[in-house]
Amino acid sequence: MSEVFSSVSRILQKCLEKLPQMTPGELLSYKIKAEVEEAEVYYRLYELSKEMIWNEEIPKIFYQLYQENLEHAEKLLEFYKKIFPGKEPVPVDLPSIKPVLTEETLKDFLEKARLEHLIEILMKNEKMAKEICEYVSTTAENPEVRELAQWLAKREEERYNRLKIIKKLSAAKREVSNQ
Repeated sequence: MSEVFSSVSRILQKCLEKLPQMTPGELLSYKIKAEVEEAEVYYRLYELSKEMIWNEEIPKIFYQLYQENLEHAEKLLEFYKKIFPGKEPVPVDLPSIKPVLTEETLKDFLEKARLEHLIEILMKNEKMAKEICEYVSTTAENPEVRELAQWLAKREEERYNRLKIIKKLSAAKREVSNQ
């Protein structure tokens, strides 16, 4: 499991290093793709957790996170089309955490009662997403881009905090089980 955490850490570090060199179009394209991929991960977690998790609130939170990611991707795509009319998002050479968090890996985390570890990985991803948005909100020349980035940074922080709730629920369950 620690190799998953290490892989995700390397991916996030590479993203943060490349960020300053990206154009607004590349940045928006990257965020659109990242939101869709995160939605897919959260949907898989929703499906898996319905069967494997002791607390019915956890799948609900995963489903909310899935829906929010899709909404953010749609909003970003609309914004992209507004700023770059007639153009499609561009391919961006940045890694994603999705290949690391395969269904098998997610299932493994849940089956081995490693939910807290998985949540730490997801929280780290949300924190990085927030940092990306904050970076864009302070460096973008277009005021609409800055405003959208500020809005997204707040949403990323909200998701981070929701994941924190799952982590606390899991820790509380573990403590009760150990007594």
